[in-house]
Amino acid sequence: MLNRNDISRILNDLFRTELATGQTDSLAVFDVDNDQVWKSLPEDIKLICEEKSALIFGYMMRSFSSFERMTDYAYASYLKNQQINFLMKDAAGATKIYTHTTNMVWDESRALSVLFKPANRIVSLVPTNYFYGFMFAVILPHALQIPVVTLPALPVQSWQTLLQSGDVVIGIPLFWNYWLRGNNHFPTGVCAVSSTELCPDSTVTGLLNAGAERFIEIYGSTQTGSVAWREKPNSLFEIFPFWDISLKEKEPLLRRAHLNFWQHLPDHAAIKNERFLYPTTRFDTGVKIAGITVYPKRVEAALSSHPAVKACRVRLMRPEEGNRLKAFIVLNEGFGPEQIGEIRSYLNQYLTAHEMPRTFTFGEMLPTGETGKETDW
Repeated sequence: MLNRNDISRILNDLFRTELATGQTDSLAVFDVDNDQVWKSLPEDIKLICEEKSALIFGYMMRSFSSFERMTDYAYASYLKNQQINFLMKDAAGATKIYTHTTNMVWDESRALSVLFKPANRIVSLVPTNYFYGFMFAVILPHALQIPVVTLPALPVQSWQTLLQSGDVVIGIPLFWNYWLRGNNHFPTGVCAVSSTELCPDSTVTGLLNAGAERFIEIYGSTQTGSVAWREKPNSLFEIFPFWDISLKEKEPLLRRAHLNFWQHLPDHAAIKNERFLYPTTRFDTGVKIAGITVYPKRVEAALSSHPAVKACRVRLMRPEEGNRLKAFIVLNEGFGPEQIGEIRSYLNQYLTAHEMPRTFTFGEMLPTGETGKETDW
C-alpha cells in the first residue's frame, strides 16, 4: 500500500519531468517548499501537471490552489481505486494509459525483493512518475523495508563517498555509459541496476570492472511491467515466476498467473527452455532515447510538415555518434541549410526534448546504396 509521502514524491517527479521537457528549469528542486514552487510554476506547465495527475491517479481533472491539496486528492483517489496509471505516447503522439493494480505491483515487488536481498539502501537516479522508477524507488524500498535516497543523475560526482556497501543503485544505460566515461568506481558491495532498454554488454562489463559487486538488468515495459531479468553480459533473461508463457502462437504470449488474458511481449523475442528469453526487435518501431520511447516516424512527420522540407529521414545515431536521433533533409527549391534555426524552432512546437534530432544533414536526395536501397548517413 502506498502512503501519502509516496504520492507526494510521484507528483514532485512529475513536476520535474514536465519542467525539463518544457526546458523551463531542468534542475528545479522542490525539497524545501512544494507549495511555493507550485505557485511559481508557469501556467502551461501547471495545467499539464494537473491533467496528468488526474490520469495517473484516476480522478476527474480539476485545478488546485496548492501542491498539498493536489497530493491529498491524488492520495484519496489512489486509496479508492487501488491502482496507478502510467502514461506513454504512441507512434501517432497520442497518450496511452497503462493501468497497474495494487495486486500486480505487489506481485512484482515480491519477485524483485528476492533478487536484491540483502540490501541496505536504494539509491535512485530515475523519476518515479515512470514505471521503472516507481517500482524501484517507491515499491521496492517498501518490500525490502529499507530507505531510499534520491540523487541527481549527474555522472561526475564523488560516487566513492556518496555510495555505501549494500546500496542498490538504479540507473539507465545512458547514465551508466556516461558514468564509465568519467572513470568512476564503486565502493565495495554495491549492486548496479539498469532497465528501459538493453544495456550494451560492454557497459555491463565496464560496471563490473569498476567494482560493482553485482549487475542486474530488468527487461519489461510500461505496458507489461517487469518481465524478466539477468545479471551477466551476453546472457539470456530469466522470466519472473508470476508470468505464464504460451508458445502456441507465432509470437510468444505472456499472462500474469492470476489474470485471464494473454498479451504480447514488448518486443520480438527468442524463447529458450520456456523460461528464458532474449529480445530482438521492437514491435512498434520505437527506439529508446535516455530511457524514453520515441518514434522516428512521428519525428519525420513533424519535420516533413515544414514548408522547407521536401523529404527527410530520421533514425537513431550509430553508437559511435551518440545516443540521440539524427535527421537527413532534402530541401525544397529556394531553401538552404541556413534555415536550420527556423526548422529547429518549428520542431520545438511539436516535439519533446527526447524526440528532437541532435544532428541535421542536408543533401540533394535521400542517401541510397548501389542497389537503390536507402542507407545510413
